[in-house]
Amino acid sequence: MKDESLFARIECYGQQPSKLKKDGRSMQGVAYEAERRPGFCSHVPNPKPPKVLYGCRPSEAVRVAAERAAQAVDAQGNKKRIDGLVFLGGVASFPISWGEMKGSEFDKWRLRKWLEYMLTFLKRHYGVLLHYVLLHVDEPHPHVHWGAVPELEADRRMRIETLHPGDAAFDRVRLAGGTNSKGRVAYQKAMREWLDAVHAAAYAPVGIARIGPRRQRLSPSEHKARQQADMALARTLAAERELKEQWRREIRAEIADEFSDELARWKQRCIDQGSQLAAANKEMFDLRARLAELESQIEPPSGRMP
Repeated sequence: MKDESLFARIECYGQQPSKLKKDGRSMQGVAYEAERRPGFCSHVPNPKPPKVLYGCRPSEAVRVAAERAAQAVDAQGNKKRIDGLVFLGGVASFPISWGEMKGSEFDKWRLRKWLEYMLTFLKRHYGVLLHYVLLHVDEPHPHVHWGAVPELEADRRMRIETLHPGDAAFDRVRLAGGTNSKGRVAYQKAMREWLDAVHAAAYAPVGIARIGPRRQRLSPSEHKARQQADMALARTLAAERELKEQWRREIRAEIADEFSDELARWKQRCIDQGSQLAAANKEMFDLRARLAELESQIEPPSGRMP
């Protein structure tokens, strides 16, 4: 049963691996793996350089994070720990392999649109805190990696929760006096909502399901029907977007045609009035100069009045 469903995740890192993290990686290790540096991508048989879709190289992003972290303090005002979280890395995968796409122009189109929608979502979601987005082409499935760095704020804090919705939800509960258990519930809810947003922005428009058939407990025939429905929806959404864009182009052209003559007249009127104003200013300048000259020729009265 072919599984075309969303895969996306985010993780936060420090300059050194945290004892609390399972994968034991630092932000430098994440960056070097993304760049396919030797010794950091042993899981890839034939590493290839990634395609940068936005921003800088990952190593440059972690350099910025390290510079900010060197000036940062924690909530108690102490120097930030070397394993303090100062970098967010994310990954999202396209569920159709490179090999499967070779014979399908439609799937190639879906990949192009998915990359476009993912990039738009990431820029909107992280804003100026997003430092890079890149595409890996050396594994069976296309996937993008991204990195974001929190600001060094006026109080010298680097708040990773500004980037991670789960951490932000957990902290809100704890600050309100809630328990760790309630915080974890809030964390999971926030992350489901984040995945829903990723799906709505990038996966649903190209006919990819939010969750796979096993988790939905669908039979093969039910899953195939669901896939066909998702694909039909993707085509409908694509046609709708194209139609809306066509309407926008036509409306812009119509407005331009309707107001072009009027706009040209106003521009000419402004130019004429500008010329008249320049001439008036010159005349005033000449008059002032003439007045100053006449005043200099008037001799002051000599002696006293009788």
